[in-house]
Amino acid sequence: MSKIKYLIITLFAFFICSCNPEDKISIPPVYLEMEGNAIKAILKKIPNADIEKDENGLVNVVYFDSLNNGRLPKELLFFKKIEILLVDGTDLSALPEWISELPLRKIYLPNNNLSEFPQQLLKMKKLEGIHLGDNPISSIDFDLDLPNLKMLWMPGTKISKFPIIRQDPNSPAIDFHFKETLIDSIPDEISSMKIKKIWMTDCNKLTYISPNLGKQDSLEELNFRFFASPGTGVYNPNSKPKTVPVPKEIAHCKNLKSLNLGHNKLTAIPDYVFEIESLENLELWDNQISEIPEKIVKLQKLKDIYLPNNNLKTFPRSFGQMPNLETISVWGNAISKENLPVEMFDISREKRCSLLLNMFQDRSFEGLPVSQEQFERGYRWYGRQY
Repeated sequence: MSKIKYLIITLFAFFICSCNPEDKISIPPVYLEMEGNAIKAILKKIPNADIEKDENGLVNVVYFDSLNNGRLPKELLFFKKIEILLVDGTDLSALPEWISELPLRKIYLPNNNLSEFPQQLLKMKKLEGIHLGDNPISSIDFDLDLPNLKMLWMPGTKISKFPIIRQDPNSPAIDFHFKETLIDSIPDEISSMKIKKIWMTDCNKLTYISPNLGKQDSLEELNFRFFASPGTGVYNPNSKPKTVPVPKEIAHCKNLKSLNLGHNKLTAIPDYVFEIESLENLELWDNQISEIPEKIVKLQKLKDIYLPNNNLKTFPRSFGQMPNLETISVWGNAISKENLPVEMFDISREKRCSLLLNMFQDRSFEGLPVSQEQFERGYRWYGRQY
């Protein structure tokens, strides 16, 4: 490469990196030529690579589902506007040192052979999303200094400790996804982070969740559901789930919208649930719950409630005082239309609540304790279009 071409590319790279991504810019032909040559070189090595461009004609997304000798092509360095790199299902076992020079916002590396958390990522301060799921990563023995991180997904890895992210006052809240890991605790140090979601289904080693979780004003979703057959979602009534030690302090999470405690050996809805006034979605699949208490009415923002495969026989009368309900799913329970309380129908909803009593849905109105007209003021049979 001539010194003039190199100077043009270097100056232009500096210019476009300082531009607003939505601004359309005029691209020097020499730069487009260099990017075009880099694309050709990559496709020669990895013919099925998927390379996408933004509205300015600059490469911003690159996807590999195979690699040449397990290595990333160094020609990626020519893409000065690349924001997303996806490498899925390859024999990638390590990242090159030069990858930290890429201006990535998101990096997805699932189903590879990474045995350690790539420390090169710690130099990439613009990173907003990291996906390292289903890699044989066994530990993260250091804090992650990534102040702009919004998402850390590591499902199916072998990590046993909950990662700690260093943040500053302007850092976003983080979405953690650690399904089927060996994490044994959510530590007290979580009070130093802003958390948006925690998804930890099928984490059989989890024995401690810090009460500090209740200090998370940014927390919107908690999912601690167990599946009978991890990775399948198939329910098996003979399986032996583990009860997740959720602290009662989560009742103080004033923005918590979704809670999933499916397959947790619960015999009753935990008392703290009725104190989470912000709750919109409650999922308690595959437990042994025999009653929905009348105090469910305290959850006035509740939209969806799922209790399939429990021991319910009827509903609370107070469903008739919950105008925001949109879905009630209770298939797999001994609830019949005849056992529904009349009072739950003393309501009119602009958006009627979908009701699913059984998987082989009987959508007739025969047997209801109220008329079809009264039923349809606030409810509709799930799946019925009218």
